[in-house]
Amino acid sequence: IERKHSDYLMEVMGIDRTHCGIAETEHPFTTNFNNKDVRITTHYFEDNLVSSMFSVIHEGGHALYELGADDCYNYTALAGGVSMGIHESQSRFYENIIGRSRAFVSLIAPELRALCPALESVSEEALYRAFNASRPSLIRTEADELTYCLHILVRYEIEKKLFAGELTAKELPAEWNRMYREYLGVDVPSDREGVLQDSHWSNGMFGYFPSYALGSAYAAQLFSKMKETVDVDGDVARGDLSRVNEWLRARIWQYGSLREPGTLMEAAFEAPFDPSYYVRYLKEKYEALYR
Repeated sequence: IERKHSDYLMEVMGIDRTHCGIAETEHPFTTNFNNKDVRITTHYFEDNLVSSMFSVIHEGGHALYELGADDCYNYTALAGGVSMGIHESQSRFYENIIGRSRAFVSLIAPELRALCPALESVSEEALYRAFNASRPSLIRTEADELTYCLHILVRYEIEKKLFAGELTAKELPAEWNRMYREYLGVDVPSDREGVLQDSHWSNGMFGYFPSYALGSAYAAQLFSKMKETVDVDGDVARGDLSRVNEWLRARIWQYGSLREPGTLMEAAFEAPFDPSYYVRYLKEKYEALYR
């Protein structure tokens, strides 16, 4: 059932299935060889359809970026996304701004009910609120938009201490647990749900985590600019993301790594980067949800 739903989501997003496959893994990721061979992964849970759904949408955003690069950059140093901050702006844009919107919930509700008859009695409003419920949690990849960046801050502060020589690898679990209590008010029951939940550090990917926060902020400003010329909610509700995708392809995807990140985004925004767009987006969305 969940695999069928993944195929449906990729179709709705406008992902070229001829050049993008999907498979299963423990920790979802996207990889690519060029813009003709991109691969995404997800993880299915028997008791949590939503986890895989947003995983597919998130990784699908990465895939669209890679698929949208101009052919001329293939097999050169300019192929692929220019930075992880830009890459995460695309994945977080699709996962949250599109995937958790009322318009998207309205679009996919019939498919969800067809796949899971138990949802027949659940209204679109209830689904929307469930997909956007905000509460402190243990797992970064499952975190809601409002608390997500607190997970990033924990990792960022720990990385700084590691590189400053103020913290050793052996001390990581205790410091992680302490900071989750301080930042999110939750107790960590095990290292599996704590310091070992991400694969990034074991892969040597230090300095990566802030790109998720930066990408989220980029995404909010892109959304604000896009709405000036694209009826985003209307297009999403109709199941037609072609104009959304074309807008991003024209301003970001097609350039591969040709332009430096700051130059690329300022051209897309037609203004300097301004994180207040992200703050305003969160404030307006969650004030409406929680009054």
